[in-house]
Amino acid sequence: MIHIKEWMKRVKKEFYRKNIAERIVMVIAALMIVTTICFVSSVFIILQKQLVATTSTSAKKDLEMVLEKMDMFFQGVENDAVSVLVGESCQTLLENSGQFLQGDIVKQHEKYVLIQQVINSYIGQKSSYSAITFYDLKGNYYANEDLVEEEEYLQNQMTRVEKFIESDKKSELLELHKSPWKQSKAKSYADCISYVRKVYSMGSGRLIGVVEIEIPNRELSRLYETVMSDGIKMYFERDNHIILAGDEALLYQSLEDRRWYKAAGAQSPDEDGFTMAQDKGAWYFMKEYKGQNWTAVSEVSKSIYLTSVTVYAVTMVLLGVAVFLGSLVLVKFLVKSITWPLSQITQTIVEIGKGDYHKRVAVKDGGELGTLAFEFNRMVDKTEILLLEIVEKEEDKRESELSLIQMQMTPHFFYNILESICGLIVMDEKKLAIHTIQLLSGFYRGVLNKGKEIITVKQELDIASNYLEIMKVCYPGKFTYEVTCQPELENHFICKLTLQPILENAIHHGFQEMSGGGLLSIRVFAGERGMVIEVEDNGMGMDDKTRKSILSGESRGFRMESFGLRNTDERIKLYFGSRYGLKILPLAQGTKIRIFLPTREDYTS
Repeated sequence: MIHIKEWMKRVKKEFYRKNIAERIVMVIAALMIVTTICFVSSVFIILQKQLVATTSTSAKKDLEMVLEKMDMFFQGVENDAVSVLVGESCQTLLENSGQFLQGDIVKQHEKYVLIQQVINSYIGQKSSYSAITFYDLKGNYYANEDLVEEEEYLQNQMTRVEKFIESDKKSELLELHKSPWKQSKAKSYADCISYVRKVYSMGSGRLIGVVEIEIPNRELSRLYETVMSDGIKMYFERDNHIILAGDEALLYQSLEDRRWYKAAGAQSPDEDGFTMAQDKGAWYFMKEYKGQNWTAVSEVSKSIYLTSVTVYAVTMVLLGVAVFLGSLVLVKFLVKSITWPLSQITQTIVEIGKGDYHKRVAVKDGGELGTLAFEFNRMVDKTEILLLEIVEKEEDKRESELSLIQMQMTPHFFYNILESICGLIVMDEKKLAIHTIQLLSGFYRGVLNKGKEIITVKQELDIASNYLEIMKVCYPGKFTYEVTCQPELENHFICKLTLQPILENAIHHGFQEMSGGGLLSIRVFAGERGMVIEVEDNGMGMDDKTRKSILSGESRGFRMESFGLRNTDERIKLYFGSRYGLKILPLAQGTKIRIFLPTREDYTS
């Protein structure tokens, strides 16, 4: 999952490195490819289902037709067998079987004539039968003497006939087997099934033998050869073995281990009696042939419909590629008509970025791009005017800052300090006077700071400490102060003289009515949205109206304290952003001013 995310990031990065024309072409090409794939896939699935349904319907109709033919064929076989067994030739042969076997040459010739009469009556007229054989109850058989017999096959057949004689059945289709007889010119003994029927004497009604009509597999397969083609096989199975098949290589094969055969056996036939199963290569449609207790199977290779689907898929893909390439040419033309004006605007922006504010977009395009070019030119005109205004405002800001410093450093401030120093000298407090001069020197050193407007928190706290020490000399015993700062915040940046106006306001106005006991606390700590500096005093405080009017600029007349606080708030917003600045919080006694600043250890003015 991590590798996928990294890969997606790389793709996204590479995508955004492309120009807008390339990105539009890539996105539209991707959409077209996805749309084509979805369309071809959906039609492919629909066509597949239709072909499967068509194949299923066709296979079921073929099975129904073949089973009807089989019914008619076996009905004909049964009729022929009845005709044979009631015929004079059959009755005479089996009634007098002992005489024919032990008789002289005249009797042997009579037997031959009787058999030939039957053969000429049926086999000569119907090519479906390969042999007609008679069996008596003593284990003797009578067949066409022109045929070549195979002893092993004959013994197997005699065993099957004996079992039939012992059974209660009047007729039966014997299982698939090798015929005991063949024509002299035939190379092998044919696979066949035999219809056997018991023969009863027309006079006494007693059982006198059995007549067998042998039907080759190749003759039976002609009944369904019309429905077989490339990819379609038809065969019959009984007891898990194939007993009839158009393809003789399938004969005698066991189906017991075939997965599709097991799956079909686990299913219930549909309302028409059909069962369907499949494997990777074919569909199998099955229906029970109740006339003989067989199951007819139609095996339809999936290659039949896959050929049609493949032809369609190739056609659709080629058509999709042609449409895609044609559309891509049109898309490129469209993208160029859009991106060329945008490239002109981009080039103009680059020229303006280099300082050529007289450059304008010369796109004469209708619609949205023409409007964009017009509005861009108008924006550049306004920007040029705004730049001039900003330069003027910047000069005003510098003058305002200088004025602020000058106003803060009023002659009254200097006079008070000088008077305090003179008083200390008169009182022979020379060390304190020297210390005060040193504080004053340190204060000015921090204020001037080589003209820098942004200083570190540590430098600002040093200026504030010097100022408070000086004020303690001017107002001895009136207040004390404490300063705490998290060490990791000392090197972060702040506007110079941010604290001085706040401290001055607290001393001159907060402690104005107090003779002593004043406390000033300065705390620097990290807050939720950056650095926070809190300045808290326990002085007289201020009411809500005054507190709200100071920062909003609504106070009437000029007051040094309101100007200092409001100017400090504006300077912070100017340098660090509108989300930072001052917030005055009311207390039960005194005032708390909270300063919000960003936590940054580097600053570019």
